[in-house]
Amino acid sequence: MAKLERDVENRFFDIISNQKENPSSNAFGIYQKLVFYRYEEIINNTFPLFLEYISPKELEETLYLFIKNPPSTPFVWQIANDYRKMVKKNKLFHDRKYLYELLYFDWIELELLMKEYKVKKPKEFSWDSSHSLSKSSRIKRFKYDIINANYEEKRENFTVIYYDFSSDEVLFREVNEFLYALLKNLNKKESIKKTLKKLCKQNDIDLNEAIEVLQEPLKELLYNKVIL
Repeated sequence: MAKLERDVENRFFDIISNQKENPSSNAFGIYQKLVFYRYEEIINNTFPLFLEYISPKELEETLYLFIKNPPSTPFVWQIANDYRKMVKKNKLFHDRKYLYELLYFDWIELELLMKEYKVKKPKEFSWDSSHSLSKSSRIKRFKYDIINANYEEKRENFTVIYYDFSSDEVLFREVNEFLYALLKNLNKKESIKKTLKKLCKQNDIDLNEAIEVLQEPLKELLYNKVIL
């Protein structure tokens, strides 16, 4: 199916190239409508929140611009991400920047749902072990209050986004800035305690107090496979 749709799109772009002197030709119009309606269907299914805040005309204009900047992915479900990137790159809604975050919010849920994961039994939490974010999770700093559905309200917040294997859903969980920074800096080359120690020193925080406060949240994140 992906190859067939890619062949149709390639045929459409060949027609555009060959019909520059006659853009009103039947072939041009047919293929343009075909690709437009396919993209429209994908965007409608992927970005419900985003579409609540733009007009049908604005959607139409962005789709025709998208057709002129065709996606590079051969996978239909990933076309939405190319559309998201195109909208942001071209600054189409810079008067409503929260729309870019709505696009991300909608997209990341689909991305995490569509990925395939190898389920591993979580190991016991230890401060001497090294950890990193799993493939089934993301962390994001939002500039708008997306997580509380106050989409137009500016409020910096930090969110852990992860695929929940027990419910088969993508969950969004707000965390404090310090935990966000710790998760962002995790790597397999050093223990989580060593990473935490660096952050504590940078932020003038007592290491032992930080360990006491963060141990249970980190255990939970490990259990939910947010970190591995």
